[in-house]
Amino acid sequence: MKRKHLGRIILLGTVVLTCLLVVQVYWFKRAFDAAEQQFDHRVQLALKHVADSVSPDPQVKKLSSNFFFVSTESVLNNTALDRLLKKEFQSRSLDLDYELGVYNADDDTLVYGNYVKATQPRLAEDHATAQQNAMEKNFAVYFPKKESYVAAQLDIWIFSTFMLLLMMGFFAYAIVSLLRERKFAELKNDFINNMTHEFKTPVTNIKIAGEMLKHKMPEQNGTQVYIDILLKENEKLREKIDQVLLGASVDHLQPTLERVDVHQLIAGCAEAFQLKVQERQGQLHLKFEAESTLILGDRELLTQAINNVIDNAEKYSPHAPHIVVQTRDSGKGIAIDIIDNGIGIAPQMKQKVFEKFFRVRSGDIHVKGFGLGLSFVKSVIRSHHGEVSLISELDKGTDVRIFLPRA
Repeated sequence: MKRKHLGRIILLGTVVLTCLLVVQVYWFKRAFDAAEQQFDHRVQLALKHVADSVSPDPQVKKLSSNFFFVSTESVLNNTALDRLLKKEFQSRSLDLDYELGVYNADDDTLVYGNYVKATQPRLAEDHATAQQNAMEKNFAVYFPKKESYVAAQLDIWIFSTFMLLLMMGFFAYAIVSLLRERKFAELKNDFINNMTHEFKTPVTNIKIAGEMLKHKMPEQNGTQVYIDILLKENEKLREKIDQVLLGASVDHLQPTLERVDVHQLIAGCAEAFQLKVQERQGQLHLKFEAESTLILGDRELLTQAINNVIDNAEKYSPHAPHIVVQTRDSGKGIAIDIIDNGIGIAPQMKQKVFEKFFRVRSGDIHVKGFGLGLSFVKSVIRSHHGEVSLISELDKGTDVRIFLPRA
C-alpha cells in the first residue's frame, strides 16, 4: 500500500470516528439532560404532594441539581414527614438514597436530620405522638447519588458509547500495528534489495573470470568441463538472486504498457520450456482458440508471469509432465488456462499459494524455490487490471486461469 494512500485512509477513518464520537457525546448529553429533567419533575411532584398534606401553601424550590428545599411555614411532625417522603418516593419508583433535613423557619437551623437508604424497608406507621417543637418548620431533601442514578437509566447509551470508544481504541491499535508492519516490510525490502545487489557484483565477476578462463585454457587438459560447471552454477545463482529481487519489488510494479500479441508471447515462453519438458518424457501443447489476441501490457512482466506458471506446472509434476496452454475469448478480454497433471493443491491451500514465500508440500516431494512465483504472477496480472485464479484437485493436476483485458 502506498504511503499517500495509507495516509488518506488514516485521515478518513480518524475524521469519521471523531464525527461519530462528537454525535454520540451530543446525544448522550441530550439524553442525560432529558433523564435529569424527568427525575427533577418526579421529585418535585413527590415533594409537592407531601407538602400539600402538611401545609396549605407550600413552595418547592430546586436550589441545586440534587438539593430541593420546601417552604411550608407550618408545624411539622418530623417522624411523620420522614414516613410520608419514603412512601411517596417509593410510589414514584425513586429508588435512591436521600438525606432529609428539617429546618427552623425563623433562623434556618437544622432541628432534624435523617439519611434514608433506598434499600431500607418502608417505615411502619407510628401512631405514637413524639415530642415535637411547636415552631414552624421547613424541610429539604438532598440526593447525594443523583448523577449515578440518572446515568444508570441510560444503560443503552452508556453501552453504545463504550462500544464506540472500544472501536476507536481498536482502530488506533490497528493503525499503529499497520504502520509498524509497513515499516518492517520496508526494512525487509531494503535489506533484500541491498543484499541481492551486493551478491550480483561477485556473481558478475565470477562470470567474467570464468569466460576468460574458458577462452584462454586449452581444451586438451580437461579443465573446460569444470569451467562449464562453474559458469552453469553461477548462472543458476544469478537467476535465484533475480527471483528474490523480483519478489521484494513485487508490491511496487509499474508496468510499461505497449501492444502485445498474447499468442506470440505464450509461444516464446513455451519454447523456453519445450526441451526441459521433453527431457522428462513429457509434452507441452499450445491450443490457441482466442480470435482477438492484442492487449495493452508489459511484455517483460507478462513473460515472466507466464514463465512462472509453466515452471510450476513442470516442477509439480512428479512424472512425465503433460502441460496444456489454452487461450479463449472471454467477454472483453482473453482467458489463458495453463493446465497440468501434477500433484494438485488441497482446497485449504488454494488461497495461500498466492502468498509470498508459500510453497506447496506433498509427501516426500521437495521442490526448489522461494515461493515467490504465484505471488509475483498475481501482482503482475492485477497491475494489468486482470484476474488470476486456479482450479485444482489433489493428484489430478491444476488449472491456473488468467484473464487479461483487451487493448
